Amino acid sequence: MHSRRTKVVHRMLAAFAITLAASVASAATTVFSDNFDDGDVSDWTLTTSYGGTTFLGVRDDAFVSPGFALYTYLQAPPGGIQLVVRGSRTFEAPVAGDYVLDLFARSSPCSGCTISYDVLVNGVSLDRKFAPLAFEQRTFSLPGLAAGTHTLTLGIHTTNASNGRFSASFDDVVISTTAPIPEPGTWALLAGGLGLVLAAARTRSRR
Repeated sequence: MHSRRTKVVHRMLAAFAITLAASVASAATTVFSDNFDDGDVSDWTLTTSYGGTTFLGVRDDAFVSPGFALYTYLQAPPGGIQLVVRGSRTFEAPVAGDYVLDLFARSSPCSGCTISYDVLVNGVSLDRKFAPLAFEQRTFSLPGLAAGTHTLTLGIHTTNASNGRFSASFDDVVISTTAPIPEPGTWALLAGGLGLVLAAARTRSRR
Protein backbone atom coordinates (compact mmCIF):
# COMPACT_ATOMS: atom_id res chain seq x y z
CA MET A 1 0.00 0.00 0.00
CA HIS A 2 2.77 2.41 0.89
CA SER A 3 4.47 1.72 -2.46
CA ARG A 4 1.23 2.52 -4.29
CA ARG A 5 0.88 5.81 -2.40
CA THR A 6 4.47 6.69 -3.21
CA LYS A 7 3.86 6.07 -6.90
CA VAL A 8 0.77 8.29 -6.82
CA VAL A 9 2.73 11.10 -5.18
CA HIS A 10 5.53 10.73 -7.71
CA ARG A 11 3.01 10.94 -10.55
CA MET A 12 1.50 14.09 -9.05
CA LEU A 13 4.92 15.69 -8.68
CA ALA A 14 5.84 14.72 -12.24
CA ALA A 15 2.64 16.29 -13.53
CA PHE A 16 3.41 19.44 -11.57
CA ALA A 17 6.93 19.57 -13.04
CA ILE A 18 5.50 19.28 -16.55
CA THR A 19 3.06 22.10 -15.82
CA LEU A 20 5.91 24.24 -14.50
CA ALA A 21 8.02 23.64 -17.60
CA ALA A 22 5.11 24.42 -19.90
CA SER A 23 4.33 27.63 -18.05
CA VAL A 24 7.81 29.11 -18.52
CA ALA A 25 8.38 27.88 -22.09
CA SER A 26 6.97 30.60 -24.35
CA ALA A 27 7.54 32.59 -27.50
CA ALA A 28 9.91 35.52 -27.57
CA THR A 29 9.27 38.08 -24.84
CA THR A 30 9.83 41.75 -25.65
CA VAL A 31 11.80 43.53 -22.91
CA PHE A 32 12.25 46.85 -24.73
CA SER A 33 10.65 48.58 -27.72
CA ASP A 34 10.44 52.10 -29.11
CA ASN A 35 8.99 53.13 -32.47
CA PHE A 36 9.28 56.86 -31.61
CA ASP A 37 5.75 57.49 -32.90
CA ASP A 38 4.90 59.53 -29.80
CA GLY A 39 7.56 62.05 -30.88
CA ASP A 40 9.17 61.91 -27.42
CA VAL A 41 12.83 61.00 -26.92
CA SER A 42 13.24 62.68 -23.53
CA ASP A 43 14.11 59.27 -22.05
CA TRP A 44 17.11 59.03 -24.41
CA THR A 45 20.34 60.74 -23.32
CA LEU A 46 22.50 62.65 -25.79
CA THR A 47 26.21 61.84 -25.84
CA THR A 48 28.72 63.34 -28.26
CA SER A 49 32.42 63.85 -28.88
CA TYR A 50 31.63 67.16 -30.54
CA GLY A 51 31.06 70.52 -28.92
CA GLY A 52 29.38 72.04 -31.98
CA THR A 53 25.83 71.88 -33.30
CA THR A 54 24.22 68.50 -32.52
CA PHE A 55 20.68 67.18 -32.29
CA LEU A 56 18.88 64.19 -30.81
CA GLY A 57 15.19 64.06 -31.61
CA VAL A 58 12.69 62.69 -34.11
CA ARG A 59 11.90 63.28 -37.75
CA ASP A 60 8.83 62.37 -39.78
CA ASP A 61 10.34 62.34 -43.26
CA ALA A 62 12.35 59.09 -43.05
CA PHE A 63 10.34 56.48 -41.19
CA VAL A 64 9.76 52.77 -41.70
CA SER A 65 6.22 52.68 -40.39
CA PRO A 66 3.82 55.65 -40.18
CA GLY A 67 5.09 58.01 -37.49
CA PHE A 68 8.52 59.18 -36.44
CA ALA A 69 12.09 57.88 -36.33
CA LEU A 70 14.93 58.61 -33.92
CA TYR A 71 17.12 61.26 -35.55
CA THR A 72 20.72 62.18 -34.69
CA TYR A 73 22.63 64.80 -36.61
CA LEU A 74 25.54 67.19 -36.43
CA GLN A 75 26.74 70.25 -38.27
CA ALA A 76 30.30 69.22 -39.08
CA PRO A 77 33.12 71.73 -38.66
CA PRO A 78 35.98 72.22 -41.14
CA GLY A 79 38.92 69.92 -40.62
CA GLY A 80 37.55 66.45 -41.34
CA ILE A 81 37.79 65.04 -37.83
CA GLN A 82 36.08 61.96 -36.39
CA LEU A 83 32.79 62.80 -34.64
CA VAL A 84 29.94 60.96 -32.93
CA VAL A 85 26.45 61.97 -31.82
CA ARG A 86 24.49 59.27 -29.99
CA GLY A 87 21.40 58.64 -27.94
CA SER A 88 21.47 56.17 -25.03
CA ARG A 89 18.65 54.43 -23.20
CA THR A 90 18.68 51.77 -20.46
CA PHE A 91 16.66 48.57 -20.60
CA GLU A 92 16.09 45.73 -18.14
CA ALA A 93 16.95 42.09 -18.81
CA PRO A 94 14.68 40.20 -16.40
CA VAL A 95 16.71 36.98 -16.57
CA ALA A 96 20.15 35.97 -17.78
CA GLY A 97 20.09 34.54 -21.29
CA ASP A 98 20.36 35.21 -25.00
CA TYR A 99 18.64 38.33 -26.34
CA VAL A 100 18.06 39.77 -29.81
CA LEU A 101 18.06 43.39 -30.95
CA ASP A 102 15.99 44.25 -34.05
CA LEU A 103 15.89 47.69 -35.66
CA PHE A 104 15.84 49.72 -38.87
CA ALA A 105 18.70 52.15 -39.54
CA ARG A 106 20.12 54.47 -42.17
CA SER A 107 22.74 57.21 -42.54
CA SER A 108 22.96 60.28 -44.75
CA PRO A 109 25.08 60.27 -47.92
CA CYS A 110 28.52 61.83 -47.92
CA SER A 111 31.06 62.74 -50.59
CA GLY A 112 34.68 62.09 -49.63
CA CYS A 113 33.78 61.01 -46.10
CA THR A 114 31.92 58.29 -44.23
CA ILE A 115 28.65 58.77 -42.35
CA SER A 116 27.70 55.59 -40.51
CA TYR A 117 24.95 54.60 -38.15
CA ASP A 118 26.30 53.37 -34.83
CA VAL A 119 24.82 50.58 -32.67
CA LEU A 120 26.24 49.74 -29.23
CA VAL A 121 25.16 47.77 -26.16
CA ASN A 122 26.92 48.49 -22.86
CA GLY A 123 29.45 50.57 -24.77
CA VAL A 124 30.46 47.70 -27.07
CA SER A 125 30.00 48.34 -30.79
CA LEU A 126 27.72 45.86 -32.57
CA ASP A 127 28.05 47.55 -35.93
CA ARG A 128 28.98 50.80 -37.62
CA LYS A 129 27.68 50.93 -41.19
CA PHE A 130 27.35 53.39 -44.05
CA ALA A 131 23.79 53.05 -45.43
CA PRO A 132 22.78 56.23 -47.27
CA LEU A 133 20.04 55.05 -49.62
CA ALA A 134 17.23 53.80 -47.38
CA PHE A 135 16.44 52.21 -44.06
CA GLU A 136 17.73 48.67 -43.73
CA GLN A 137 16.49 46.09 -41.26
CA ARG A 138 19.13 44.70 -38.92
CA THR A 139 19.18 41.95 -36.32
CA PHE A 140 21.90 41.68 -33.68
CA SER A 141 22.46 38.77 -31.28
CA LEU A 142 23.11 39.60 -27.62
CA PRO A 143 24.30 36.24 -26.25
CA GLY A 144 24.70 35.55 -22.55
CA LEU A 145 23.29 38.87 -21.40
CA ALA A 146 23.23 39.09 -17.60
CA ALA A 147 20.04 39.86 -15.73
CA GLY A 148 19.80 43.54 -14.78
CA THR A 149 20.17 46.97 -16.33
CA HIS A 150 21.90 47.46 -19.68
CA THR A 151 22.47 50.42 -22.01
CA LEU A 152 21.49 50.63 -25.67
CA THR A 153 23.20 53.37 -27.71
CA LEU A 154 22.26 54.50 -31.23
CA GLY A 155 23.70 57.34 -33.28
CA ILE A 156 25.91 58.71 -36.00
CA HIS A 157 29.64 58.24 -36.55
CA THR A 158 31.59 60.31 -39.06
CA THR A 159 35.09 60.45 -40.49
CA ASN A 160 36.37 63.28 -42.66
CA ALA A 161 33.00 65.04 -42.62
CA SER A 162 33.27 68.81 -42.86
CA ASN A 163 31.11 71.83 -43.67
CA GLY A 164 27.82 69.98 -43.82
CA ARG A 165 24.86 68.58 -41.92
CA PHE A 166 25.02 64.80 -41.46
CA SER A 167 22.62 62.38 -39.81
CA ALA A 168 21.65 58.83 -38.89
CA SER A 169 18.12 57.60 -38.18
CA PHE A 170 16.60 54.59 -36.40
CA ASP A 171 13.13 53.11 -36.18
CA ASP A 172 11.16 50.20 -34.70
CA VAL A 173 13.77 49.22 -32.10
CA VAL A 174 12.91 45.97 -30.28
CA ILE A 175 14.89 43.85 -27.80
CA SER A 176 13.49 40.39 -27.04
CA THR A 177 14.43 37.01 -25.62
CA THR A 178 13.22 33.44 -25.77
CA ALA A 179 14.67 32.75 -22.32
CA PRO A 180 11.94 31.47 -19.94
CA ILE A 181 10.42 34.39 -18.02
CA PRO A 182 7.53 33.21 -15.81
CA GLU A 183 5.07 35.91 -14.85
CA PRO A 184 4.52 36.66 -11.14
CA GLY A 185 0.94 35.40 -11.40
CA THR A 186 2.16 32.13 -12.86
CA TRP A 187 4.61 31.62 -9.99
CA ALA A 188 1.80 32.21 -7.47
CA LEU A 189 -0.49 29.76 -9.25
CA LEU A 190 2.23 27.11 -9.45
CA ALA A 191 3.21 27.63 -5.81
CA GLY A 192 -0.42 27.04 -4.85
CA GLY A 193 -0.49 23.91 -7.01
CA LEU A 194 2.66 22.61 -5.36
CA GLY A 195 1.08 23.20 -1.94
CA LEU A 196 -1.95 21.14 -2.94
CA VAL A 197 0.29 18.34 -4.22
CA LEU A 198 2.24 18.23 -0.96
CA ALA A 199 -0.93 18.38 1.11
CA ALA A 200 -2.37 15.49 -0.84
CA ALA A 201 0.84 13.55 -0.38
CA ARG A 202 0.72 14.06 3.39
CA THR A 203 -2.94 13.03 3.53
CA ARG A 204 -2.25 9.85 1.60
CA SER A 205 0.71 9.00 3.83
CA ARG A 206 -1.48 9.12 6.96
CA ARG A 207 -3.98 6.60 5.63
